[in-house]
Amino acid sequence: MSSPNGGEARSYWERVGRAFRSNAMAMAGLALVVFVATVGVFCPLIANQRPLYIKAVFEDEYDENYFIVLDVVEGLARGDEGIVPEKKRRASLERALASMEKSLAAGLRPRFAELRDDIANASPETAEAAAGALAAFEEEFDLFNVELTAVKRYPAIRGLSASEVVFLFLYLFAVPLWFLRRRIGSAPRFLLATALPTALCSFVWLAVFPPVQDAFQYRALYEAEDFADSGGRLLRTPIPYGENENITAESRRPPTFLLSADARAAGGRFHLFGTDTNGRDVLSRMVYGARVSMLIGIVAVSIYVSIGIFLGAVAGYFGGWTDMALSRLIEIVICFPVLFLILAVQAFLQPNILNIMVALGLVYWTGVARLQRGEFLRLVNQDFVSAVRALGGSHMRIIFLHILPNALGPILVLVSFGIAGSILVESTLSFLGFGVPQPTASWGDLLNNGRNDIQGTWWLTVFPGLAIFVTITCFNLVGEGVRDALDPKSREH
Repeated sequence: MSSPNGGEARSYWERVGRAFRSNAMAMAGLALVVFVATVGVFCPLIANQRPLYIKAVFEDEYDENYFIVLDVVEGLARGDEGIVPEKKRRASLERALASMEKSLAAGLRPRFAELRDDIANASPETAEAAAGALAAFEEEFDLFNVELTAVKRYPAIRGLSASEVVFLFLYLFAVPLWFLRRRIGSAPRFLLATALPTALCSFVWLAVFPPVQDAFQYRALYEAEDFADSGGRLLRTPIPYGENENITAESRRPPTFLLSADARAAGGRFHLFGTDTNGRDVLSRMVYGARVSMLIGIVAVSIYVSIGIFLGAVAGYFGGWTDMALSRLIEIVICFPVLFLILAVQAFLQPNILNIMVALGLVYWTGVARLQRGEFLRLVNQDFVSAVRALGGSHMRIIFLHILPNALGPILVLVSFGIAGSILVESTLSFLGFGVPQPTASWGDLLNNGRNDIQGTWWLTVFPGLAIFVTITCFNLVGEGVRDALDPKSREH
């Protein structure tokens, strides 16, 4: 195997892929891992208290904007400085006027447009014109004097944050391009073909549809009795509950499918996995917890694999005092009690997702480094390395372009096992109260929420614990499948 781009190397990795695909358990584990990752990426569109689409008459919002216009215009006309800067007050006024205009019946919009300029340009110099326009506005556009029309909105989609938009486009481009990777060619071309459309589409989306902080109570609107009669239309997410939507009247509610028919008929919403002590839907928080677990697992593993590969490659390639010094460093770090070290770091630093990922990445690199060092010691004196060295190849070229591609096989096994271990450590930290801070959902936090009353709220322990068990088992199955596929003795030649 001489080059990652040559025919022999390509044939080798094709044989490895064929051997992996022939392992039914490994493929089943990979399918479940992909499913969990998909749920984590699309969680805002799977579980959200805001609907995907709604068409309704927003009377409460119109009334709120009406009083915002009155207060802001009166203050601007008097020249009051106030606590809020004038620029922000005018921006708030423009948003309120634009929202009101969309809600008005078509026949009222021309008259509203006549008053809008005088109202929006209110100042001490135009106080008289603003006062006249405001008086007409109060008389003609009070909630009880106007006819409102139904407005279409896409709250869940418009509420996506910038990072969520980027990950969605990355996923949507990476998955189909993965099946076309042979036509695309090398790994750098694949990364470029994925990154460029992702960056372009994300930039265009965020420029045209900037994230909206929407606190409107859509549930109260579409659960009203006259919603359908007023022309309302609705498309909810598959799980119509948010990550942190507290429904205190339904706290500690058991899974609805286990309730008797009489209990279900007595009222209350359907919660497939029940609710926690604060009335939050458990299934919704598990969906968002999948994102946290996968993110921590993948990023933490990326950090410590990068560190381990670099230090192990340097130690194995140069040998001598460099190898001795790095080997002693590896042995020192191995002696640290990992869990207690992470707990100490979390105790001194503010608990957040980034600190957990960095802490995991800085303590778990030793296994990768030792394995990479052994692979480099095995390959550094091979004929293809001597040939490149004789042709004048630099150390960096030999390490990263020739030896490293041939030494990555065993690392792939550690990656899958490492992601599983990182998910388990994060769940342990969250269970102990040192993990992902509230109110961010994680599987370990759900376990922590139910540990004080395991018998009374058993669903807070069973369902998240089952999710952790299944996910870790699937990653271990993938790791074992990769290990068997890389073992020449287990492959058919």
